[in-house]
Amino acid sequence: MDKDEKQALKEKKKQERKELRKARKIQRENAFAETIDENPLKFKEWFSLKGIREELKNVHWPTGKELAVDSGVVLAFTFILGLFFYASDAVIALILKALGMN
Repeated sequence: MDKDEKQALKEKKKQERKELRKARKIQRENAFAETIDENPLKFKEWFSLKGIREELKNVHWPTGKELAVDSGVVLAFTFILGLFFYASDAVIALILKALGMN
């Protein structure tokens, strides 16, 4: 390969990277445009009494059994993590006492 061919290949790769960056930019812009809500009144509708009532209908209220199970899980994890941190603190204190730093 002579110098001209290398230069041409380098320019070709540079052009391809430029086109790829441009395509990715367009793709990002299109993805962003899809996320924008085109109905600005939708937000106002949500803050009306009618909108609030409709939203309350969509809420999943837990049953007593679900609430009890979830509360039990939270309490169990709290107890387990409390034991873990207590044991970790005791081990660190033991190590520091063995090193004479306490």
